[in-house]
Amino acid sequence: MNKKKEISFKAEEKHSVNSYLIMIKAIVMALILSLILVIAYALLLSFTALSDTTMSIVTQSITIISIAFSSIYAGKKIGNKGWIYGLILGLAFIFILTPVNVFMGQTIDIDKFFAAKTLMGSTVGLIGGMIGVNLK
Repeated sequence: MNKKKEISFKAEEKHSVNSYLIMIKAIVMALILSLILVIAYALLLSFTALSDTTMSIVTQSITIISIAFSSIYAGKKIGNKGWIYGLILGLAFIFILTPVNVFMGQTIDIDKFFAAKTLMGSTVGLIGGMIGVNLK
């Protein structure tokens, strides 16, 4: 009986380590995807007559796409509790981007817009994780 518990504990520990690695990989993939999409948008702004008034909606869309992609990936790879992993990924992505934005010269205002962005990131991640778990 004790041997079964030990084997079960080792399997659970291995699953936990794999989950962390998948989460790290998913957040890196989201950051890379975001970077690629931002560069593509910058090129569009530079070489076309596209107005920079679209910047707010495009950056929000890029954030949503990146979080959705990473949380679907993580949910599918981990295979269970996709909603919690997606929620964590969404929040992590928003909180990782905050210091990056400061480094790029933006100011941080903890206001209703930051709260809305955080809520949006967590909601998209939560839904993406649920979708990922149900993909086979």
